[in-house]
Amino acid sequence: MKKKGKKVIVVESPTKSKTIKSFLGSDYVLVSSRGHIKDLPKSKLGVDVDNNFEPQYIKIRGKAKIIQQIKKVCKKSSEVYLASDPDREGEAIAQHLVEELNSDSPKVMRALFYEITPEHVKRALRNPVNINKHLVDAHKARRVLDRLVGYYTSPILWTVLKSGLSAGRVQSVALRLVCEREKEIESFVSTPYWIGEAEFETEDNEKFSASLWRIDGVFRKINTQDELERFKNFLKKGVEFIVTSYRITNPIRIPPPPFITSTLQQEASKLFKFPPGKTMRIAQSLYEGLSLPNGRIGLITYMRTDSIRVNDRALEEMRHFIVGKFGEEYLNKEVRKFRDRKGTQGGHEAIRPTRIDIEPDVVKRYLTNDQYRIYKIIYNRYLASQMAPARFRSKEAVLNFMGIDFRTEEMKPIFLGYKIIAGDVIDRGNVPKMKVGDKVKLVDIKYVEKKTEPSPRFTEATLIKKLEENGIGRPSTYAHIVQTLFDRNYVEKEGGRIKPTELGQKVYDIIIPRFANIFEVSFTAQMEKELDNIESGKKQWQDVVRQFYKPFVHSLNNTKKEVMKLKESINVKVEKKCPKCQRPLVIRWGRYGKFLACSGFPECKYSENIDVEKTEKKCPKCGRPLIVRHGKYGKFLACSGYPECRYTENLTHDAPCPMCGGEVIIISTKRGCIYKCKQCDFSSFYPPLNEKCPKCGKGLLQKKNKKFCLVCDNKKKK
Repeated sequence: MKKKGKKVIVVESPTKSKTIKSFLGSDYVLVSSRGHIKDLPKSKLGVDVDNNFEPQYIKIRGKAKIIQQIKKVCKKSSEVYLASDPDREGEAIAQHLVEELNSDSPKVMRALFYEITPEHVKRALRNPVNINKHLVDAHKARRVLDRLVGYYTSPILWTVLKSGLSAGRVQSVALRLVCEREKEIESFVSTPYWIGEAEFETEDNEKFSASLWRIDGVFRKINTQDELERFKNFLKKGVEFIVTSYRITNPIRIPPPPFITSTLQQEASKLFKFPPGKTMRIAQSLYEGLSLPNGRIGLITYMRTDSIRVNDRALEEMRHFIVGKFGEEYLNKEVRKFRDRKGTQGGHEAIRPTRIDIEPDVVKRYLTNDQYRIYKIIYNRYLASQMAPARFRSKEAVLNFMGIDFRTEEMKPIFLGYKIIAGDVIDRGNVPKMKVGDKVKLVDIKYVEKKTEPSPRFTEATLIKKLEENGIGRPSTYAHIVQTLFDRNYVEKEGGRIKPTELGQKVYDIIIPRFANIFEVSFTAQMEKELDNIESGKKQWQDVVRQFYKPFVHSLNNTKKEVMKLKESINVKVEKKCPKCQRPLVIRWGRYGKFLACSGFPECKYSENIDVEKTEKKCPKCGRPLIVRHGKYGKFLACSGYPECRYTENLTHDAPCPMCGGEVIIISTKRGCIYKCKQCDFSSFYPPLNEKCPKCGKGLLQKKNKKFCLVCDNKKKK
């Protein structure tokens, strides 16, 4: 009798594979696809527009060996479970694996792992499902739409500006939001206003503060200088106000729901300044599993979700835990159910800990600092969601004099409830006991001048929030959309906020006016809804693509007619002649930004930098000055006589070698700048400082936000 083969589980990630292997028996073999195995070709459109938009998927370069390994393992198996991530991307990977395995393997099933724990994985393996064709079609439609936009619009940017640029379907809408916010800021006219902050005294000589609230029954500030002078003359010290309202209430604060992808990214950005991509990488590691004393386990559920739903079993376990840890009074009386927004993909739960008994501080030593911080906010937010509301005592008084109302408020906690772990306890103000009709005396008043301000630039978190509010993108794409803008050099950070670069503004000026409807916020949001309709089986994916393609082609054909005019308008002539042929020089865009080039190109290929950063150094070959140039990985020194003289050298650092005091050069690489001594073997990614270690006298390095000694601090580590 032929020996029965082992069961095979195919996952995306080697880390996830390692975790699952740790709690399944020897009957199972784990193998990883390492992400997608197929995609559209890079060298051509890869979409048969005339054949119902059929995509032409090919094996991704470098994946042939992995595919062969998977096929070899599956051929000898008794059962195959495709356990890629439970979303559109994961479903597409599963479909492509099925196509490759074909008849070479036995029964192939789909397993959905929403959390990587022994109980959940074993339950999912006992209850396999079929591949969801609607999810596969939704992924197919998104991929085809994105390819059509990128393939046809990017060459317009290459012709007008420079090669290597891209105009993505959703990415361009995100750029539009950033650029239009910048235009609002630039056109905003700031106007001054004043707020009044006053100190009052009761008849019992108790003092308290109040703020100007209403003027003649209207909630507003002091808007003009004349009005300010009138107030100064009108409200003198000693003026008596009448208490027109005094009330004591007991407001409550209800905890927020557990995290979804966007709210986790926003909270991590606000608390830790983490970019969305970093937050998702950390969350991925927590989901896929970490080694703890009792074995490997995934600490959180799947982190790409827009649902705040939690299953009943998990809620029951959490509520028992709250009673045991904090007491009955800290548990909300009823199970609190949060309602998902309309259009939410309810297949996933909210992001929550897989085991409520694995507290962050208990496993802190087994996590990196970043993993601990992300796990803690996920854990605390989830735990708080079923805790009792926080209760407060609020006092509010309104004081009136001749149509002018001042307001004072006090808020003190009575019962912390969920705030015991949330931490942001409200405790402000001090309002003495008063009653309506009492007189209070004005002791002092100050007028603080302020100015109206435009809406602030987006942070990464607020941009994601804006995308989510407008129905643009999905949990799995938010971080990628924002990161692409940075990777293309369309946006940059200034003071922690996003602003468009000159290149980004140029791309916006070229693309948006000519594809205004296609890259319009509401149109893109509608397309996201249509993708959801494909996922739910309400629409055919080809119909959705066709609905998009017709207006897109119309705009594309019109734009192609004016490409050369656009190019002429972008390449601005300057009052300088080409030193080779005397034709005018024009501003062009290249890989590293703007430069001056001969308008006679390609006959004359002369070019030069626009802003030349000169140095006092001379070229050792020809004696001409060395200038700072920008290369693929950063700055370097080059002869100003280029292209006749091609001499280059590395920049030097302004601090000496921390070990021998020699000269340090800066080498630019893909991974960042390397600081290397010309005399000894010192080499580091951290820049040397012009400071000595007080203990050993060697030079210090700047390691992130701390000063670091190679000698003393390395001894401590050992």
